[in-house]
Amino acid sequence: MQKKFLFMVFILVCWASPVLAHDFWAGAKDSAVGQPANVFLGFGHDFPEPDEIKPETYAERYDPVTLIGVSGPIALKAGDQAQNFVSEGPLSAGSYYVLVNSKVGFASRTPSGYVRKSKAEDPTATTCSYGGNFGKNLINLDPASDDSFVTKPVGHKLEIVPQVNPETVKVGEKFPVKVLLDGSPLPRATVEAFFAGFYEDNEALAFSASTDKDGLVYIIPLRPGKWLANVSHTVPYSDLKVCDREAYGASLAFTIK
Repeated sequence: MQKKFLFMVFILVCWASPVLAHDFWAGAKDSAVGQPANVFLGFGHDFPEPDEIKPETYAERYDPVTLIGVSGPIALKAGDQAQNFVSEGPLSAGSYYVLVNSKVGFASRTPSGYVRKSKAEDPTATTCSYGGNFGKNLINLDPASDDSFVTKPVGHKLEIVPQVNPETVKVGEKFPVKVLLDGSPLPRATVEAFFAGFYEDNEALAFSASTDKDGLVYIIPLRPGKWLANVSHTVPYSDLKVCDREAYGASLAFTIK
């Protein structure tokens, strides 16, 4: 049920297509030390392969993809599609995060379609949501033994923060992650995860569990490969005359070897 709600968050906030089964993630093609990074904003129902986003849609709905390492942001140049980017230089050994997010704001359903306005701005609106989506992808290239970079928050409104580097997690072992909202632990949040190639339908999940009072949950990866974890959070908007709800979604893409 959490996944169904997450899809609705994507639709209302990101102006997604009418198809419900869409995920939102930070993507990275296979990388190697000494080679440039190829990163992208992922959106679609075939993780880790994304749907193509038109340039005008990308500019309107999303902030630029960023890539950060232990020393800070890494310069990117445009790739072959609107949501694709390539690092200007080769990557050295270490860990990196690819970061993506939709533009935070209002999205309302009206008789003529979705508009980026509140109910106060468009009286014809029947439903309204305020919020956005955030994604992180962890790239490990011969990472150092110090995992402090991997386990630090990046500052997203809602985010899933690894408590250890998944590079060290074996199949069937517990992978601890913490969910933060505005930098504070979010208890009773449902975290769901699946691996690339997993058959998704409205009910099936590879993993689902709720965070404890400290925002902590243990993902148990049952097979190696690329994984995507999702979480969402919604509360009533502060002024129901302006909008119905405040809703956010977050994802973490990681690899189990």
